[in-house]
Amino acid sequence: MKLFTKKWQWGFAATIVAAMCALVGFSVVSSAATNITLTEEDYFNTPGQIAALAAYTKQFEASHPGVTVNRQYVPFANLDTKLLTQAAGQDLPNLLAVDNPFVSTMISTGQVVPLSGLKGFSTKGYFPAVINEGLSNHEYYSLPVAGANSIALIYNIAMLKAANVSPPKTWAQLLTAAKALTTSAHYGIALTCEAAEDTTWQWEPFFWSNGGSATFANVAGAPGVQALNLWNQLITDGSASKDCLQWSQTPAASTQFIDGKAAMMVNGPWNFPTMNQAKLFYGKQFGVVPVPVNKAGQHTIVPLGGEDWMVSKSGGTDAQQAAFEYIQGMQTPAMELSLAKLFGYLPAKPAVANVYLKQAGPEWGVYIHQTLYAHPRTLGLGVKYPKISQAVWTAIQAALSGSKSVQDALNTASGQISTILKG
Repeated sequence: MKLFTKKWQWGFAATIVAAMCALVGFSVVSSAATNITLTEEDYFNTPGQIAALAAYTKQFEASHPGVTVNRQYVPFANLDTKLLTQAAGQDLPNLLAVDNPFVSTMISTGQVVPLSGLKGFSTKGYFPAVINEGLSNHEYYSLPVAGANSIALIYNIAMLKAANVSPPKTWAQLLTAAKALTTSAHYGIALTCEAAEDTTWQWEPFFWSNGGSATFANVAGAPGVQALNLWNQLITDGSASKDCLQWSQTPAASTQFIDGKAAMMVNGPWNFPTMNQAKLFYGKQFGVVPVPVNKAGQHTIVPLGGEDWMVSKSGGTDAQQAAFEYIQGMQTPAMELSLAKLFGYLPAKPAVANVYLKQAGPEWGVYIHQTLYAHPRTLGLGVKYPKISQAVWTAIQAALSGSKSVQDALNTASGQISTILKG
């Protein structure tokens, strides 16, 4: 869940490329075949992600003579549908960077290969929740791209100071703060409410922390109604823009914050490089606190984010092995540390994460704590999650647009979810 489209400076990219190219650890492709062209699809578009992938690919190609990797960018909201269409036509790219809740769905297509059947695969050292995202019928189908992430509340220090409010810890404080922070120049908070997974992802901390079930079985009960009423009130109060119905998490909502048009946002650390480019620095221009909870003392539960690499059946065994080695090269400690920092993620292995904690700045503190205790979005759901998520974000859109009441919208979602859970 981490997307951006602003142009970035070549100086920034050059610095990243130099740092990445200093890393070692590639092995020459084991396949005897030459002139292999691998296609790769993803939705990565922050400055750090773009530069990191370009530098890594350049280094990989240099150490794997005859192998070329062609990266193809697809917007976040479109990638899942495109992958399913390609899978139906048996025309998937060789390499897929899949949002982690969609891994089970891609496995179900039968068009991706188990990585555990390829030379050099290992599950050693990963956080169980991360490596198990690709586990199906005793086979492992994926490895992490750059680790995992979560979301927290990011706030503009100067705006909060001018409004004489403290970073909110509870929903009541959030409502009060957002209203006080709303002026003719900016909203109190930027919400993400588009018709896509990032809306469900943004709402999950409010729902889950309020007693919501990981399977959304009680979405129409008090946990869900109260959580969606909170968002609805923010819009009704004028503290959040109704334009959020068209806003993605990044770049739309994040740009509102970066451009000074919103005083707060719930978002992730993948935005740090872009915020720093805009001269927004932790402790000076912005701060980070956990996502507010309904009642003081409740534990903030956030969704586990991140992407996983998968290899398709396209291209035959030589291409599959080459694609796996592209993924494998990202799993070394040195590369994990570099990618985690540039992507804004927590490394996927505890030993590497412990090193990372010592290197990361204080702005990472809240995310690290929340990520370690986050819910995988497919917890107890597997391939059912994407359909349930769509029912949830559709309900959120219906309630915030005013086409349905909060209760009616969630009742509709609850009926759909009940059917999905039974299926």
